[in-house]
Amino acid sequence: MASVSIPEDLAQAEQRAKELQSRNIETTVDAVIQQAITDYVQEILMEGLEGSYVTTHFADDQLTITEDATGKVLTTIPAPDGGFQAAFRSQGRMLMQNLANKVQEKFRDRIIRG
Repeated sequence: MASVSIPEDLAQAEQRAKELQSRNIETTVDAVIQQAITDYVQEILMEGLEGSYVTTHFADDQLTITEDATGKVLTTIPAPDGGFQAAFRSQGRMLMQNLANKVQEKFRDRIIRG
């Protein structure tokens, strides 16, 4: 489901960090992982809600999804035991699939199915 540009496991995140650093862009693997998680959830929302007007944020080791127009928090997704970083590092693809399932569950009534 994820775009080719969104890392889905540790090897891809490490490669992305190296690519960015080779272009003199300061980053860390942790930062790449955090961005990958938020981008992945955002992409699901954009596809499922057809250009939705919500934004995914990382906050206190949970994801919050807010409505753009009002800033209202629509829902949160708590980190798995050990946190998002640890889950991504050990089983990135499984984490991403779990996030996709949680987003679909939380937005069941709003997701547009093809």
